[in-house]
Amino acid sequence: MGRAVQRVSKQVRIPGFRPGKAPRDLVERTVGRSALLQEALDLLLPALYSETIAAQAIDVIGQPEFELESLEPVIVNVRVPVRPTIDLKDYGSLRAPREPVQSTAERLEQELTALRRRFATLEPVERAVAWGDTVRADVTAAVEGQAEPHSEQDAEFRVEQGTQVSLPGFLEHLAGLERGGPHEFSFALPADFEATELAGKTVSYTVRIHEVKHEVLPELDDDFVQSIDEEGVTSVEQLRERVRDNLQRQLEQAALGKYQDELVDLLVAGAELDYPEVLVERDIDRLLDQQSNHATHTPEELARWLERVGKTEQEVRDALREQADLDVRRGLVLGELVRREQIAITEQDIDGELELILGGTLGGTDDTAEGNDERRAQLRGMFDTPEMRASLRNRLTTQRALDRLTEICSQPAEAVEEAASRQRGTRRRRGAQAAAGGEAAAGDAQQSEQSEQSEQSGDTQEPDTEQGDEHGVEPRPLA
Repeated sequence: MGRAVQRVSKQVRIPGFRPGKAPRDLVERTVGRSALLQEALDLLLPALYSETIAAQAIDVIGQPEFELESLEPVIVNVRVPVRPTIDLKDYGSLRAPREPVQSTAERLEQELTALRRRFATLEPVERAVAWGDTVRADVTAAVEGQAEPHSEQDAEFRVEQGTQVSLPGFLEHLAGLERGGPHEFSFALPADFEATELAGKTVSYTVRIHEVKHEVLPELDDDFVQSIDEEGVTSVEQLRERVRDNLQRQLEQAALGKYQDELVDLLVAGAELDYPEVLVERDIDRLLDQQSNHATHTPEELARWLERVGKTEQEVRDALREQADLDVRRGLVLGELVRREQIAITEQDIDGELELILGGTLGGTDDTAEGNDERRAQLRGMFDTPEMRASLRNRLTTQRALDRLTEICSQPAEAVEEAASRQRGTRRRRGAQAAAGGEAAAGDAQQSEQSEQSEQSGDTQEPDTEQGDEHGVEPRPLA
């Protein structure tokens, strides 16, 4: 309190006294005892907190919360978030079947049609609007409760099923209308519409259709194939084979991603986790920033975004909590898997990823072309930053952890059963030897047990986690 008085007395003006020279009772009457107590605690607690954390060897990962329980004597309760504890249990025995994927003839035809549509032409037709057409029209939309309607002149858009133009339901009412107009129609918006301020309200449209155009696809023949200038492809059959191979790779990659997501959730389900709520709150912050398109950077931008979605910040945070909690769990178990499996990313690994990025940016540029070395050097200077290297390290670490988890879980189930069978055989031999009652039999049982344990340890030996720490392998969040 004496130090607090000295400090406060230098900051306040007390008539008749120079700064810092007023007596304690006068300073206390001037600023109030509660202000001096707060100042004294501000001086005392930081140093005391640091000493206590060091003395108790507490691994703190966030800011503390202080609660003053008593002043006579001074008793302060401090709550701090500590590093999570993660037990993956026997993750080496996890198994999950991996279903094969195969592209279908129907999907192949869809991909070929999509390719032809890239080179399609649009021709005007004199008929009503049909699905798949492209329409040029003047559109005015008036929403119930809004003072001003929204109008757009000479707008051109595709009438495609499963897509949304303007508001949901507009295209369904437009299909079947003839060229000309004006056409007028109204309908109610869905009650669960994502823009909650419009949900359930009636919207009225006025549409004048200027032109209806039909898409004409090029014929799938050798001339078309040669016109698209695909390297190494000159015939329809070659094009089909190329598209089929690309489609198969895409399907396999998508299936692998889904499979690995399931494996991480399987790992989460079998693990024991204890982690502070601050980790979930941090991930909610990340998700909120992501969903609001970085509107959280300023209070004003966040307020405007919340007004647009029609929710309070707490409502948004509550809605994101379940996903954030799952993200935290996934990140923690993957981080522990990285530590247990001693997964480490080298600087050479990161350099390799940077080269892949540079190669993709430069495209098919000839490395021997004049000035290309300078261009590559400029790009590398842009990409090769500490932030980018840290991001690549996280991404590579996560991917290798997922690859290792895939390797473990996709092993045949017989491997686990074989190990269990060996253990059951050992127990049966020990039981038979014990029943014989002879010293030699007992000695044989002990020797058999030691031999079997040695054999099993060779099959299921876990990595030295202390060695992993020495190599600086740290848990990484799910990228």
